[in-house]
Amino acid sequence: MTGANYPSSFSGAAGYGTVRQGFSATNYAMPSLECNIALFIDLENFIGSAATLGLPIDISKVITKLREIGNVRSRKAYGDMQRALQAVGMGNRFYEIRRDFHANLIEVEDIPYITPHKNAADIKLVVEALSVGYQNEFISHFAVLASDRDYVPLYQKLRALNKTVITIGVDRTHMNPMIAEASDRLFYYEHLFLGDTVSALYETEEQTSPLRFEYFDLLTRSLRKLEHDNIMISAEALYESMRNARSDFDFALIGCQSFSQFLHLALENGCIEEDPQTRAFKVSVKSTPLAPAPTVSEISKPSPAVTEADAKKEAKIYRKILSDTLKIPFPELQVRKDTISVIHKALDEHFGVTIKEALTHDDTNQSGNLTFNEITDIVQEKFQEDATETNRSVIYKIVLGLHFARCFYEQRGEVSDLTSIEVTGIAKPYDVWEDDLYRNYIGQLKFNLQSRTLQNSGLAKLLYESIEDDAMRKIEALRT
Repeated sequence: MTGANYPSSFSGAAGYGTVRQGFSATNYAMPSLECNIALFIDLENFIGSAATLGLPIDISKVITKLREIGNVRSRKAYGDMQRALQAVGMGNRFYEIRRDFHANLIEVEDIPYITPHKNAADIKLVVEALSVGYQNEFISHFAVLASDRDYVPLYQKLRALNKTVITIGVDRTHMNPMIAEASDRLFYYEHLFLGDTVSALYETEEQTSPLRFEYFDLLTRSLRKLEHDNIMISAEALYESMRNARSDFDFALIGCQSFSQFLHLALENGCIEEDPQTRAFKVSVKSTPLAPAPTVSEISKPSPAVTEADAKKEAKIYRKILSDTLKIPFPELQVRKDTISVIHKALDEHFGVTIKEALTHDDTNQSGNLTFNEITDIVQEKFQEDATETNRSVIYKIVLGLHFARCFYEQRGEVSDLTSIEVTGIAKPYDVWEDDLYRNYIGQLKFNLQSRTLQNSGLAKLLYESIEDDAMRKIEALRT
């Protein structure tokens, strides 16, 4: 079989299926005339999560994606947009983003905060969604842009009403398993910015391998199920079966431009077999090939040669971008390490408990909460006690970076901006702080460079000041 003749559909008796050449997966991914979608957006959830990952607020991407599924008949957003933007330092973009929502025909219902920390946006969204579900039979699909598991009961009720639930999560890493299980379809906002075919999270063949083999296993399980149920095997039936089994299945994440190309990839990897005489595919598939375990020689095998000069050149570009984004010269490795360490020690002393103790005691915050500015002042004092020269702006920006990396327990003050956020405790173990901070830096670089591929060697030189194997492995781990 040539690369151009991708497997298309399966038919015939159990055991083998013949191929109709020229079939495209988009035949059944085209919008259905009977598929009418109601879109509901939790503004605080969406804006806060997107800003944390360094993603732009571009609702048109969501509309475009939903149009691949059907007609977006109703579009509503709930929350205090201005406060949500101010809380992530984007208050100056309020009018721009509000105009963008209106340009995409989204009705924004402003729901102000009655108390400093809570409004009724989520309750309003649930009530409106159920009202549409009961009163409008022509609405067959409900899309919710949020990652809050509190919406799971809503999803369950909508599915009980025979409605299809589409969840638009912001990122794959923080998606709650309950939401994925309660959704009929699931896709991620971050993936809408990652190019036409391949997610920027998985830019090389080595990086796509784990997900690819997960999809191959899903393929074989779906084939066996269709055979067991005596259902005629077609590409459409197989695609829907895989979608039903895994709501976030997306062949584009492993570099395939169509489902047919994914099937061709599965054929090349031995997941399905082709009869050499009839050129049909064997349905009773073999066991899914697992990624071979690396040998000792492969583990110690050096990475492809990367020149120091090239790595320095890339690192210089990345450093300039992050310096412009942070509004400070990007700090050197030792400065970052020392600052992160002192921040953790300061918070650990202030709150007076370890994370383990915090999990077993209700009253853990006896010393009072701290704003980001207060943390910065405490850390600066500790540096001065040790006669260590430091820059207050660097400390403050690293504190903010750890905030966006979700390393702290926090509560918001009455004023909706970053200065009023209060840290109430330590949310993550210290040994992941640096990695999570660096993931945010990489996210900022992805956003600023758009379609340009980030070079691991440049990232290693920037973040670890080395392109040795250990530094390269750390970068690979951060990006997967």
